[in-house]
Amino acid sequence: ATTVTVSYELEAQGDEVNVAFTTNFNSTVFSNPVVALGSGVPVGATLFTNVSQPGRVGVIIDSTLFNPYAQGRRQILTITFTIAPNTQTATFPVTFSSSPVFQSVSNVFAVNLPTAYEPGNIAIGSTAAGVEVAGRVLTPDGRGLRNATVSIIDGQGVVRTARTSSFGFYRFEEIEAGETLVIGVTSKRYRFASRVLQVFDSLSEVDFVGLE
Repeated sequence: ATTVTVSYELEAQGDEVNVAFTTNFNSTVFSNPVVALGSGVPVGATLFTNVSQPGRVGVIIDSTLFNPYAQGRRQILTITFTIAPNTQTATFPVTFSSSPVFQSVSNVFAVNLPTAYEPGNIAIGSTAAGVEVAGRVLTPDGRGLRNATVSIIDGQGVVRTARTSSFGFYRFEEIEAGETLVIGVTSKRYRFASRVLQVFDSLSEVDFVGLE
């Protein structure tokens, strides 16, 4: 069976001794979670897990009162999943919640510390660069629109832009396969509706038609 290992990290301030949360995943794709302490937990830390709810793993990582986390980015947990056969190339979210285990990070005095839980993604299949996205920007009556600005925003918020040619064509190269993009067009003369695309292979006909 094919497996994937997800790493969980804590940006420690140096006073944390107890970490608890529930992580959520797509149970139709990922199964048989094998949960293990990460390499950055304090010596003597104890792991408790709750797998009573499908698609969720509740976790408590408890260290001794006199041995808090060292300051900095620390790997606190790994979960290895079995991937369902014939899973297509895609990106699957991994999120956090408070059921069955409530989210909390506390210090030696059992005081809850303010904590932000940031979700992530599991990318299955090829994520190599080299995918292209191309198309044409058209006026409402179907003519190519020159000098329109096409922009793409990837999942990390990085923006790239391209200007259309004399006949309205544009192209972006070296896009990571599996990326989710927001594509929009700006023009002095027309309005355009933005589109959200998840790109697994090169696309050559991502066209936009102006609105009156």
